Amino acid sequence: MLGTLSVIDHMRLPPEGGGTVRALSRIGYELPAALADLIDNSIDAQATRVEITFYRDDHEITAVTIADDGKGMNPDELRTGMQFAGKTVHGKGDLGTYGMGLKSASFSQCNTLTVVSRRGADTIASRWAVEEIGADWKCAVLDPDGAKAAFDELCMKGRQPVCGTLVIWERLDRIGVGADPDALDEFFSTALPRLNTHLGLVFHRFLQNGALSISVAVKHAQRSLAVPRNVRPIDPFGYSTSGSKSYPKTLEVSIPNVGAVAMHAHVWPDGVASDNFSIGGKRGAEAQGFYFYRNHRLIQAGGWNGVLRNENDVELSLARIAVDLPPGGLDVNVQKSALQITAAQAQTFLKATDGEVDLARFLEDAKEAYRAARRRNSEPSDPIFVPGYGLASGVRRTAEKRLAKGHASQEIAFVWEQLEEDRVFELDPIESRIILNRDYRRPILGEAPASAADAPFFKMLLFLAVRSEFGRSRSSKKQNERLDLMNALLLDIVKTR
Repeated sequence: MLGTLSVIDHMRLPPEGGGTVRALSRIGYELPAALADLIDNSIDAQATRVEITFYRDDHEITAVTIADDGKGMNPDELRTGMQFAGKTVHGKGDLGTYGMGLKSASFSQCNTLTVVSRRGADTIASRWAVEEIGADWKCAVLDPDGAKAAFDELCMKGRQPVCGTLVIWERLDRIGVGADPDALDEFFSTALPRLNTHLGLVFHRFLQNGALSISVAVKHAQRSLAVPRNVRPIDPFGYSTSGSKSYPKTLEVSIPNVGAVAMHAHVWPDGVASDNFSIGGKRGAEAQGFYFYRNHRLIQAGGWNGVLRNENDVELSLARIAVDLPPGGLDVNVQKSALQITAAQAQTFLKATDGEVDLARFLEDAKEAYRAARRRNSEPSDPIFVPGYGLASGVRRTAEKRLAKGHASQEIAFVWEQLEEDRVFELDPIESRIILNRDYRRPILGEAPASAADAPFFKMLLFLAVRSEFGRSRSSKKQNERLDLMNALLLDIVKTR
């Protein structure tokens, strides 16, 4: 068919710098995944400590640094590390994959990337800026004396490592906030817990065995103290007693183009309120499925990858399977957040067995454990409403435990939005929300800073007062009059503050 098409010449087509960076910035990294990708490099460099610091003033985040105490780099290694898709030879135990993580993760968040590295007495540094990439891929080589000063100032100050690497993000364009004076505090109140949860989950094996410590700090330009908080491990298999006496079991399967794979099937105990189970506020149905690890790093947290049609079967809420991939196993996406499994490979998962129990039997056993727990708890047909987003995760877990007592629950979220002047709050039963009037946020908060979990007393008392309104098929005149009266009484208070 193509025999008549003959080659007459070749043309060299290097990538256009600006377009490449724009593509990388839209590759799909969220902040936690981008930082996790850089921590992979630290682990490959044999680091035992990683410190993440957000530098801020009163209005914006000015820089982010990621410092480690790894083995550092020599000039050739730094050159390769800064090169896009550089020819890096990864060992079987390395977490790096494509030679793109440092650049793709960084430029998804910033416009200037600086890397400072120390090995022994030598400190070296290079910098990429988006303008220089667009100007014929010119990567700046920085003055060694300035590099030494930056390393001494910013890399684990007070615990100076003999060697290590410091990554600096500047001109941040993905984690900016609005002009609202409370916006930056609100960003940190939501972003840092999400970051700690993600890093604690992805690297939980390293954190649990003491091979690595990760800390996160926020440093204000006008304050000398920045107290780092250590990331705690979140083990998705960290329960004390199994939800089924027959489990866990190890099922084995041979996957095409991969080889033999062990699948460790677990049934969680019902009614356990812990970060290990909820993983940042997820429901059991959202966290079921496969947990794929590569070299002890969690790549994918939950999901059935096409093996099952229903990804959120409530009766499989307790079912989780840990899968340790062999070196060079299944393809991983660039963000290292999911596996790319072919339809043929997915079907072979159903053949996993220990000689007596196969995957289908495990799934049925997990369902039966869930059903048995429901029978024991005499679960009511309707869910019990509990406070949700808008309160701190610890408060939400405790409230759910006290109110639902192991029964099915439905969260009611709190959001600040624009409402009519005569309304302090409105109920949104369709979306299960309590909407608070943004114009009265400051009178309600007083001197307290705004955040996603602000005004906890006000929100909890309001929830207790109106939770019976949710789940009704229709509202009566009497109920509407009650809500109007509550708004009027609250309005009298907020308008006098």
